[in-house]
Amino acid sequence: MLKFLLIIISLIIKIHSWTWEDYPSPREATYFKCGIQNRTFVCDPDGMLTDQQRKEIVELVEDFKEKTKRPLSTIPCMKEGLRLVVALAKDKIGPEDGSNGLTYLCKNERNWTSSHKTTCDSDVHGIELNTDGFRYCYSATRWLMPLHVDEYEWLGRESHHLKNKNYYEALKYYIENLQMLYIHRFSIFDNKDASNEDVSSQQSYNKFYFILSAILFSIIGVSYLLLYYRIRLLLNYFNQKETLKTRLHKKETELKLMTPIQTVEDVVKRMEKNNEDEEKSKPLLNL
Repeated sequence: MLKFLLIIISLIIKIHSWTWEDYPSPREATYFKCGIQNRTFVCDPDGMLTDQQRKEIVELVEDFKEKTKRPLSTIPCMKEGLRLVVALAKDKIGPEDGSNGLTYLCKNERNWTSSHKTTCDSDVHGIELNTDGFRYCYSATRWLMPLHVDEYEWLGRESHHLKNKNYYEALKYYIENLQMLYIHRFSIFDNKDASNEDVSSQQSYNKFYFILSAILFSIIGVSYLLLYYRIRLLLNYFNQKETLKTRLHKKETELKLMTPIQTVEDVVKRMEKNNEDEEKSKPLLNL
């Protein structure tokens, strides 16, 4: 009876397990089966992560290639960075049992990246996360220096997250530390001469920028001085004009004050004299 139950349980597990023939691809039209909204490089058909957790893992995976770029590398593909692909499934994706810690994600016929081995797009590092742990693969054998076994063991040392079914924290930790390992590994192949040239170029640029800034500040300073000088001239002109007006007004007032004041008697005498002159002139007018 017990044997029969074990057979039934194994059959149920087998029925609900994925193989690389039916495991959905996040790059094909059926990407929605992976629990994602757009084509990417993460698939979680069993819903091991929440929607928000899956979104954050997608961002980490997309950022992985950008963060591992080495523009000064002597190896062309390292300049472009390494593509990361992640497959989640509660049980190991078959038909392999995964006992050796490897996954067939990078080499199956439905791989998620370019099959043209002459391009860097075909170079990937794959992660398969199951309830019992991580499995890995890599396909960039032409230039990629594989990580050592002890490095993979170091990546998986946070196994308590898996025991607590905290798959998000376990996967996030794994990806971040894998990224650090590759950045350190790729930095070995940086072109030191190019780096020195870049530093020298930056120093030359900084020197040029300093000189240009000094010239611009000098021009601005001289312009401000000229503007200040013109303003002072205008103010002096208006002050002198106002002073001249004040002086003229004062002089006019002084002249008025110096004019003698006529008495009433003088005015009457002048009027009488004018009348006499008019009387004398009348006969002459009659002629």
